[in-house]
Amino acid sequence: MLIYTGKSSCNGSKRVCALVFLVCIASTGTCTAKRSLLAPATPVMPANTSLADLTATQAIAMLCARDTTAVMYAQALFDRFDAGGYECLNAFISLNRTQVLAEAAAVDAKHDSGEPITPLCGLPLAVKDTIDVEGYRTTAATPGLKEAFPDFSAPLIDMYKAKNGIILGKMNLAELSSTVTSINTNSPNCYSYNDVGCSTPLNAYNQTRISGGSSAGSAASVAARFAPWALCEDTGGSCRAPAIANGIYGLRPTLGCYNYSDALVLATFTRDTVGSFGRTMEDLVLLDSVIRTQNATTDELGGLPVPVSCAANIDRSMNLTGLKLGLPSNFGWISPGLSGEIQNITNHAMQVMIDAGVEFVPFDSQALNDVSADAWGAGTESYAYEDTDTLARYLYRHNYTTSVPEVYYETNRPDLQALYTNQLIQRDFSRQGSTDTWVRYLTRGRPDIISTWNNAFEEYDVSAFLYPGFSTTLPEIDACEPYVKYSNGSVISFPLTNFFEIDAQAVVTAMVFPVGFDSTGAPFALQLAAPAGMDGFLLSLGLALEKLFGPLPPPPTTAACSGCSSNVVYTNVTYSGVGAPLDNDTWTNFGLTFKGSCESSFLSSYGSGGVLGSGNPLSASGPAVSTSG
Repeated sequence: MLIYTGKSSCNGSKRVCALVFLVCIASTGTCTAKRSLLAPATPVMPANTSLADLTATQAIAMLCARDTTAVMYAQALFDRFDAGGYECLNAFISLNRTQVLAEAAAVDAKHDSGEPITPLCGLPLAVKDTIDVEGYRTTAATPGLKEAFPDFSAPLIDMYKAKNGIILGKMNLAELSSTVTSINTNSPNCYSYNDVGCSTPLNAYNQTRISGGSSAGSAASVAARFAPWALCEDTGGSCRAPAIANGIYGLRPTLGCYNYSDALVLATFTRDTVGSFGRTMEDLVLLDSVIRTQNATTDELGGLPVPVSCAANIDRSMNLTGLKLGLPSNFGWISPGLSGEIQNITNHAMQVMIDAGVEFVPFDSQALNDVSADAWGAGTESYAYEDTDTLARYLYRHNYTTSVPEVYYETNRPDLQALYTNQLIQRDFSRQGSTDTWVRYLTRGRPDIISTWNNAFEEYDVSAFLYPGFSTTLPEIDACEPYVKYSNGSVISFPLTNFFEIDAQAVVTAMVFPVGFDSTGAPFALQLAAPAGMDGFLLSLGLALEKLFGPLPPPPTTAACSGCSSNVVYTNVTYSGVGAPLDNDTWTNFGLTFKGSCESSFLSSYGSGGVLGSGNPLSASGPAVSTSG
């Protein structure tokens, strides 16, 4: 039961009782919002704005007006990256400044020769390193693909470049897009432009906290202002989790509407889609318009059992008055539920929306949880079958001599290597079931999830669902996977909500919008999900909500980890996950350290210290929850 700590009362009207899920279950009164936790209502441009501070939309306007050149703008991004010491974020896997500047110079030369350079006029795009870009490696942050150079680009990359855009670089991620934390163990076995090797992409705002996954490098680069916008890829939250963690806007489009063809590593046909990141909603809408296959239906591009149109029509004057959003009454598989801090931030944000005319319709989401849980085993198994099959197709289409077993056997993270070896190569599905279970998921489980989701929209007469992205504040890197961390005698569960996965299995369109910061200095955001094909509505709604909350202010212009290199090491967990750990038990596989000029002040600047990933809790309030990705 969730209880709001402020004074509140429900008078019986739907609008006042809209907070019933988070506020009015056990309270009465008028709910009062404390706006101090929220971002400014309108974005404020600094007086000394640099080119790198411009939004993508503003930068394009300047580039097309020739108030700056493509070369000058690209160099401004590099200057921001260098001056802020942002190399320590490990955001890039491939960064070739000479190539970027040459592509920018080519756009400038095209203009000088009288040719049109609109609509993008040389704006760079950061690309997750699972999406093929000809001329760049596609490594998926794993050793087995470190020399993989595709000889063609994903169709949406060709679309972007055909509109006079250029590529900024390939961005770091969770190895093989495998986790929602993007924690990678350090080793020299991966390719990286700066010879760091395998590394963990860090959060732009607080480098001790997770950066979300798996598209973490893309999100951090946009948040830190050395990329104007970026591409992500979402299987079960991999666009949304990084957007939440880094305080930017993120879109998971309807499956099939961003055309990547055979140029995306590990692209499961039931869930995977390329998505987009923007610092503002205006940027997100513009990037979507550039890469969306507007005139297609999803049966042409694959994905949905019932075809829908990919057209995304934008309403820039959407009125929030009377807009109904569904509010799920539970988040399934999360114990003990939303933390008090996340409840409060969510309540404040909801009150702002209520004041703007939004109506929340609480509903019992148990049916969604049940149907997803029934299919979960087979759904997990579908990853196993689909991952292997799609990787085999990917390698074949690119004429690579590397085999699927070789890629999996060379996986860097020890726990992932064991998973892939046992489940994907040896086909040991003892946890999930048999091949028949997978077939049942495809023929019954997945359609049941889709129909139950769509029925909920119709039954409650809502346009979209709203829910918090995470159930707690962002955990420290060395306080998650596979077990939770104890703090002051309480169990802190991993912060992912069940609806990431339900969204993915229901093949809906989903979007993240930031609303403020938590007590650790990390961003916090809410999620919206709408039925497949309603991308235009969701983007329009995002534009309206941005007027209430505004984009978040940037992180510090100099990263706290500037001058340091991070090191994430893997250790065996001795804690079983039952009861309280012993004094010398470890409950996480990962330990984070920093080496370099920032070392003496870095931990103290975040109020952390001591041996990380182990401890002596005061007491245990319940069993830990497995959080391995």
